[in-house]
Amino acid sequence: MRLIDPATVDRYLSVDVALEAMRRCFADEGARLSGPAARVDLPHEAGWMRVLPAVASGLGLFGHKVISFNREIGVRYVVTLFDIPTGDLRAVVDAEAITGARTGAVSAIAADMLAPPEVSVGAVIGTGSVARTQLPALQVVRPVEEIRVFSRQPENRAGFIAEMQGVLDVRFVDCASVEEAIEGAGIVTLATKSTEPVLFAEHLRSGIHFNSVGSARPSLSEVDPAVFPAFDRVVCDSVDLVFNESGDAIAAEAQGLFDRTAAVDLSAILESVAARGDDEITLFKSTGSGLQDIYLAAAILVAAEADGAGSAVDGLLGLKAFGARGRT
Repeated sequence: MRLIDPATVDRYLSVDVALEAMRRCFADEGARLSGPAARVDLPHEAGWMRVLPAVASGLGLFGHKVISFNREIGVRYVVTLFDIPTGDLRAVVDAEAITGARTGAVSAIAADMLAPPEVSVGAVIGTGSVARTQLPALQVVRPVEEIRVFSRQPENRAGFIAEMQGVLDVRFVDCASVEEAIEGAGIVTLATKSTEPVLFAEHLRSGIHFNSVGSARPSLSEVDPAVFPAFDRVVCDSVDLVFNESGDAIAAEAQGLFDRTAAVDLSAILESVAARGDDEITLFKSTGSGLQDIYLAAAILVAAEADGAGSAVDGLLGLKAFGARGRT
C-alpha cells in the first residue's frame, strides 16, 4: 500500500494528466466499465463528512473519496484505492489538488464538445477556489484572448485576477456585473456558491455555452430554474447526480419546468456528439463524483509507483480469511 502525500500529488499532477484521466473515466463509463454512486452526507457537531464511492472496473479498482469539513478549521480530502481482484488497499491519496484538477478537466472536456469551435472571449462568474481550477484546462481546449471576471466583491475580483495573471497568458477584465462579464463571451463558467440564481433568461444569447459547476448541493443554485427549457442541450457529468444534488436542477424538475430525461450524460456522447449548430445555447452541469476522483488518483498512483514515490506501507490492514471450515 502506498501513501501519496500532497507534495507527491503536486509532482505528478498537471492539466494534461487530468484531462487524459477524465477522458478515460468518461469513456469507461460510457462502455459500462465503471460507474459513480450516490454520495452520502453525514453531519456532526463540528461540520460534516461526505463520502463519494465508486467502482472503476476499467482500472481494476474501487474506492471512495472522503471530504472532512470542520467549520472552525477547514476541509480535508482523501481518496482510497482498492484492488478489485484481491481486495487489497492499494493507496491512500491526498485529494485536495485532485478535486480541483478533475473538476476543471471535466468542464474542459464538456466545453470541447459543446462550445463553439472558435472562442476569443470567456467569462467566469465567481472567484473562489473552484473558479481558479476551471481556467487552466479550459485554455487548453478553447484558448481565449480575454477572460472577463465577475463576483460580488471588488476585492475578490482584484485578487483573483492578480493571481490568475501569473498562471495564464491571457487578458483579464474586471467586470462590475454579470451582464458586463457575459456580453460577447463564447464560454461562461459559473463557479459560485450562491444560494440564489445568477443566470437568467436575459443572459442567454445564440451560440453561447455555459459550464455550471458551483451548485453541487441542494441548497445552492446558479441557474434560474425557468431557464432550463431554453437550452438546446443540457449535458451533465451524471444526470442522476445533478438532478438529485444540484439545487437549481432539483428546482427545475420539481416545478415541472424540465425533465431529467431530456438531459444527457457526458459519457453517453463522448464519442458521438452531434455537430453543434451555430445558434445553439448549451449548458453543462457538474456536481463531481467519486469516480472522477478515483481515475485521477489512480493516474497519480501509477506514476508514483513507477518512481517509488510516496511512502510504501506493509501490513496496514489485517485479513479475515475464509478457511476450510467456512467463514470465520
